[in-house]
Amino acid sequence: MDWARSLITQGYVHFRRLVPDEMVEAARALIEEDLRHNYDATREDEYSSGTYCPAILDAAAITDLLHRSPVRGIVDAALGFEAMRPSGPQVAIRWAHNVDREFPPEPHIDAVLPDRIANFTATVGIFLTTTPRTFAGNLTVWPGTHRSYEAAFRQRGPRSVFEPLPEIDLGKPHQLLCEAGDVVVMHWSLAHSAAVNTSDVDRLAVYFRLGFPELDADTVPDLGEGRWQYLANLWRGWRIADSS
Repeated sequence: MDWARSLITQGYVHFRRLVPDEMVEAARALIEEDLRHNYDATREDEYSSGTYCPAILDAAAITDLLHRSPVRGIVDAALGFEAMRPSGPQVAIRWAHNVDREFPPEPHIDAVLPDRIANFTATVGIFLTTTPRTFAGNLTVWPGTHRSYEAAFRQRGPRSVFEPLPEIDLGKPHQLLCEAGDVVVMHWSLAHSAAVNTSDVDRLAVYFRLGFPELDADTVPDLGEGRWQYLANLWRGWRIADSS
């Protein structure tokens, strides 16, 4: 698995044209139809911070992108598909010309809450449109930041679960140029963002977030110690751990 080295060292791996065209087209058509009939402009903030098209998240055209495409084999090789607990899909859109100028993306990590870090395991992004250049709504990553966060979490100890995210040297961001059908698998702790979109094309993607069942709050006997074990050992439970 040549791609495993990229995932381990960089924190992400980019697969080109992994999802078949017919599956991409089916998902995109369903999203566009839902937007035509159900989009409510007054809920834009809710959609952009959560998910667009909430009514279709259980539709086969959306869930098949993970469960019935070659993505499943990648997740199985990296993590063990049957061991994963996927969250509900997120339909993510960056509207064309959502700003009038280019400015740097702001990095973040998902599931960093005001009172704790609700870490999971991996994020899978499946792209339904092409980002032809930078500042076109691109998924943006800060390579290697997962390792820096791991070192900071180890140093802090279990209390880090209940503290703000450590401040680290993020390095330079990298805006990914994705085509429709491309897939990006990221470690949970990789700093990332979405660039602004000054292009003429709406950027459509579907994200799935995967976690080991033992990271569910209801099943962790010691929330701090239990979660910290995963923060301080990035590859705990991963099938590719032996390659690190």
